[in-house]
Amino acid sequence: MGKIQEKWRDSVINIDDIILKNAVINSVVSYPPAGNDVFECKGLVNGKKCNFIIKSERGSFADFENEIKVLDALKNKFLVPKVIESGNVNSHTYIVLSKINGDKLSDIFKEQHNVDKNRYLYTYGKQLAEIHNYVINWAVAKMRNINDVPSKVNYSFDDDWENSIVNYLIKNKPAIVFDTFIHGDFHYGNILWKNYKITGILDWEYSGLGFKEQDIAWALILRPGQKFMDNLDDYDSFLEGYKSCGSYDNNKLKWALINGLMHFYLMNKNKNDKEYLNSLKGLINTLMG
Repeated sequence: MGKIQEKWRDSVINIDDIILKNAVINSVVSYPPAGNDVFECKGLVNGKKCNFIIKSERGSFADFENEIKVLDALKNKFLVPKVIESGNVNSHTYIVLSKINGDKLSDIFKEQHNVDKNRYLYTYGKQLAEIHNYVINWAVAKMRNINDVPSKVNYSFDDDWENSIVNYLIKNKPAIVFDTFIHGDFHYGNILWKNYKITGILDWEYSGLGFKEQDIAWALILRPGQKFMDNLDDYDSFLEGYKSCGSYDNNKLKWALINGLMHFYLMNKNKNDKEYLNSLKGLINTLMG
């Protein structure tokens, strides 16, 4: 069913200000962490009792219009939420979505004993390849700072190691073609599971035609507190799954992965988490050879 998440920050909107047409909110039961504000609500949808999700944009980076269109286009192809309705309150767009039950890999690996981690990671990679194999006429996916080489406009990097990695990324940046339909945010927090099977794929707002190897790298990047994807064996399990029905350019993936890891290193280097930073640095150095 997924974990109940306590409120962890103030939302931009007051959920009581939302007036829904097809749903009734009886209570908010969970606040799943996300870039935007997310509320899990208990109530009625079209007169039936159920839990449902409301996503509300926190800033201009959100692209809910794209997500609504993508979810409609993919509803018979992949395990995606159903759009119940959408609207605007206090100049902020929101979407009401069906709730998909399932657990995140972070909770499965932490709370369940004797699970076959490699089996999960293999399926995780295979699912991304199946998305990349889907042929659809769509606009180019929305780009973010992390898609390009780290810049001193966004970060400070001064020591020799940091400069050497950034220089490598500048000199070895591959030719990038936006020709593959990508998810755009395919990290473990957006994939739900039950008994080794994916039950839902969430958060499609960054999807569109994009850089395939970047999408793969985004799934492999180690996040703070994450206890998997911190070693090359986990990468191999994921990539074996991907290669079961897809292909990628090794050099482009290496560049995209080092680039993504370096962004996370730079954005977290002033935080007091030396273990995480050392893990990122170790992965980068290993990939650099």
